[in-house]
Amino acid sequence: MSTWESVSKLSMTLESGDENCDIYANGQNRIGVTINVEPTDKNGDPIQVDPQHLVDNLWLIDYADESTLNRNGISGWAYSDAANEFTAIPDGSSEGAGATIEDSGTQQVTFYVYCSPEVNRKSIGVRVRTDSGNTVKSSQNGAYHSKVTLNPRTARTYMLNDISWDYSRTSTQDGENTKYVTTYAWNYYLSLKAADNYFVTFQVQGHFTDSGYDGLFAYNITPENHKNFYGGYVWHDEPHEPGTGEIVNFPDGNNWWDHAEIYDKTYPERYLCFTWVHSTTGGAGWHIPNGPLEQWEGHFNPEIIAFDRYGNTGTFWVDGSDITDALKIYDHQGPPFGSPSPAAK
Repeated sequence: MSTWESVSKLSMTLESGDENCDIYANGQNRIGVTINVEPTDKNGDPIQVDPQHLVDNLWLIDYADESTLNRNGISGWAYSDAANEFTAIPDGSSEGAGATIEDSGTQQVTFYVYCSPEVNRKSIGVRVRTDSGNTVKSSQNGAYHSKVTLNPRTARTYMLNDISWDYSRTSTQDGENTKYVTTYAWNYYLSLKAADNYFVTFQVQGHFTDSGYDGLFAYNITPENHKNFYGGYVWHDEPHEPGTGEIVNFPDGNNWWDHAEIYDKTYPERYLCFTWVHSTTGGAGWHIPNGPLEQWEGHFNPEIIAFDRYGNTGTFWVDGSDITDALKIYDHQGPPFGSPSPAAK
């Protein structure tokens, strides 16, 4: 078996096929950089190197001073051999033309570059170490001179003016059964108000997790004979898919359940769905305890971190203290981004 001595080709390009692009300096946005390398033996003939062994012997470097970027680092300019859900070129595409294999001897490795805030523009080269101990570089003073250049953009922080907080009536399984219980429900949708960008994932904290009540963050069974149940739910599970969510769950005493249609929009993965519900029963009213409902009123104020396709974020919270009125969303410093109470419609 031939020993890997050197390379007869060493070049690099962005996955888009370009040589430069922007990147958000938020530690999340990743840009794919593809390295084309042709390993050779002592006679200069092409040989194939085990793919993982090749990865382990390539390093991204500063094109000018040849310092090494932080592999799997958490600061400065860094890179990984894995893409993430924020692998996309700003104002570009998450999928490019890609690099091409010019002949059978060329092998390709793709690394994913990211950076933290306050870094400067970076031209990136590559260093190769062969099995014989030789080092070959694509750099300003190296044997090869291919490079890619990344231009950092300031990370975005989304506020209330950047989002949509739309709501509409949604159907329920037993909502029209006025003989026993009457239920009305509205879906609220948190989304990014942008023509060419959207949220791709959400982190949610502050809600019940009990079976049958998962996502419930606020409820109020009003004092007037305890006949009116108001509730707020956040449907935090991913992936977001059209379906139903349990919005009324009173197995003890009332023997009553109901479900609402949720994620009833196109591209549900781009939205976070909430449901506001008002359900009225007769007789002796709603019974407690039922599951985690051990008092007539209780609430969380769920916090939501929403990530766009480049890893930029906005942090919001929904007020659970006034669940009998509507669902109102806030950011960490602004006033409520309110809307009329669905009950008033």
